[in-house]
Amino acid sequence: MHAHPQCDPDGGWYVCLPCNCDTIEAVTLPFEDAQETHVNYNHFGTISHPIEQAIEATKRMPNEHYIPGKYVKYKELGDRLYFTEPFPVVNILYKGLYAGEDGLPLLNNKEVEAIAAYCAFIVDFKKGRQTKDAGQLQIAQMEEARWKKLCDAARVSESISQNDMNEILSVMTSFNRSGYGRSYKPIN
Repeated sequence: MHAHPQCDPDGGWYVCLPCNCDTIEAVTLPFEDAQETHVNYNHFGTISHPIEQAIEATKRMPNEHYIPGKYVKYKELGDRLYFTEPFPVVNILYKGLYAGEDGLPLLNNKEVEAIAAYCAFIVDFKKGRQTKDAGQLQIAQMEEARWKKLCDAARVSESISQNDMNEILSVMTSFNRSGYGRSYKPIN
């Protein structure tokens, strides 16, 4: 995300973060960090910035969590980043949640069904414990099993990329018949 800091009446500059921002990975300026060295025999000034920019231009397939530029100091307060200097533009790399217009996380139908099943399980379990009704506790056990089944279904993505489909097809023809999207960890 590219942002233009705004002047704060109390002094300093700030940038408002998007409502879906979960964690900040990096904040940089849009130019490369290069060591400035001045020597007597260099009549052309420093050439380190163009060299750094050329190196950045030749990078292929950088990691998705890589952001070019010079790191800048900031302070995070609430939904704002504060700076001590007036930077014209800053680059912000953050992890975000898929959120709707109101800022709440988006849920697909499978996740909604799993959450509803969990709520039903908890309500039935509490009723069974309070009334000491064995029938109510048995219903709660069935709701718990249904909830765990719906949780497993919700963990599987609704859309499959071509890379994932290729992995599924290679698993189907593999010797050891390992499963795609199957976790062998015990569920608590």
